[in-house]
Amino acid sequence: MPSSARLTDVWSGICCCHSSPTCIGMTGPIITASANKLSGSLGSARLTDTTQGGCGHTGTIVSGSSVVFVNSLQKATIGSAVTGCNIGNVVTGNPNHCIGLGASGAVPPLSMTVTVKGITVTYNESDFGNVDDEEAVDDGLNIYPPLQPGQTPTPRQLYKSQEFDVAPTNTIEIDSTAATTTTPPVSCLLAPTPAPDSFQLSANVQLGDVSSNALLSQTSVRQQAGLSYQDIICNLQGVAENILEPLIAQYGNIQVITSGFRIGSGSSQHERGQAVDIQYLGFSNEQVFGVAQFIKDYINYDQLILEYGGNKPWLHVSFNRAGNRDVSVSNKFGTRISAGNYVWRELRYMT
Repeated sequence: MPSSARLTDVWSGICCCHSSPTCIGMTGPIITASANKLSGSLGSARLTDTTQGGCGHTGTIVSGSSVVFVNSLQKATIGSAVTGCNIGNVVTGNPNHCIGLGASGAVPPLSMTVTVKGITVTYNESDFGNVDDEEAVDDGLNIYPPLQPGQTPTPRQLYKSQEFDVAPTNTIEIDSTAATTTTPPVSCLLAPTPAPDSFQLSANVQLGDVSSNALLSQTSVRQQAGLSYQDIICNLQGVAENILEPLIAQYGNIQVITSGFRIGSGSSQHERGQAVDIQYLGFSNEQVFGVAQFIKDYINYDQLILEYGGNKPWLHVSFNRAGNRDVSVSNKFGTRISAGNYVWRELRYMT
């Protein structure tokens, strides 16, 4: 049984919020914990508590015991996953306080429970693994953190991938009509460096909504992939003005942005600030399919993917201010049936 994690206990892994190299080996302490529930005279660490690397960047504890809770949050233990700028696992804890794993003895999966507008949803490891969700970088494995280029999955990762990779089986309707789009100009805002999360990208969208406050990716903007900080801010502005604002006008506030800007080489549009993943938690699959059709028919987008394979279907939508891809391009729009499995030029309503 793993040991209980506490304030000042150590996480180990990598920090991926640096300019060069992108990710560097890192360790550091847990810096927030329960104020009233102690383990060995130190505050008990929980799901959502914060870690800090030696470089000063932070992360969030995103998994914990399935059976022990502190202040209504899952209790963190040795092995608990950390994400954000810090990516890794908790590696020290109270040796005199071990946490049970339940009757099965199985290690609980990475999970996070959120409540949005009265709707409670638990995101598990497949959802976190699906943060790496574009065709060019989708490794087909529901693994978190997503595999880096050239990285070989371990047998344990392959086993977990098979366990979580559950694809829909029933196709009810297909929309394969072509969309017609143009690329509106974007007049770039001048943002301070660094800009606060409250920096307004558009009437209803702030910078934090599509970067550090995105539900699963939680990554602050930085220069990368040959793009300056201002370039990426302007790209996110284009997404906010041309993708998110029309959706807000049609459907009300976006319920959940699971992923916006992400760290990487630039092979993903997320890494260039050109894409967001969004969910409408209260919508049925049929209603989400309807949102996808609305985007295809009425919004100036670069690429649209209706995605399955996680907790609920989500929409990957991008905008490229340098020019959206032509309607005739094969991967202009399509459906991700499951991790690594795409059908292009068809939007599929699946149950």
